[in-house]
Amino acid sequence: MMRQIEEINIEDVKALQKIAIDTFYETFKPYYTEENLQKFFEDAYNIEKLKTELNNPESFHYFFKENNEIVGYTKFNIDNAQTEPHGEDYLEVQRIYFYQTHQGGGRGKELISLAVEKAKSFGKSKIWLGVWEHNPNAIQFYKSRGFVQTGQHEFYTGDVVDRDIIMEKEL
Repeated sequence: MMRQIEEINIEDVKALQKIAIDTFYETFKPYYTEENLQKFFEDAYNIEKLKTELNNPESFHYFFKENNEIVGYTKFNIDNAQTEPHGEDYLEVQRIYFYQTHQGGGRGKELISLAVEKAKSFGKSKIWLGVWEHNPNAIQFYKSRGFVQTGQHEFYTGDVVDRDIIMEKEL
């Protein structure tokens, strides 16, 4: 099986929208109403917003492909593109998602390794991310990669207020 990580560009916006919605839906449909999920998708994953994100020189998007099929993606932010201010020393891992059929097998580790590589290439000394407090598998995955909990923040999924655990990793 051939694996590749490819940078996403503006021509890929529809494919990015599809995997973003599909993987979020797969992951979180047991926890939210259809109405709240649709509201979230309209806000977070509309084509214009995704184009703006793809055009931001401080954001970086990558597809994870197996045998030329998109099975996951990630988004990193630096400096002013970070979803909340953490300063110039940080790279943010905003999103890492895979289809459920492609979770495990070292794929997430490859994307975290890419985040470390990108952070170092930009002279960053830390990586941070937010992970939903009710996602113990993801929390454990990040702990096993050297991340530690440093705080929390709230976010909205439609009308629902949720809490993310903020985790950081020193490089």
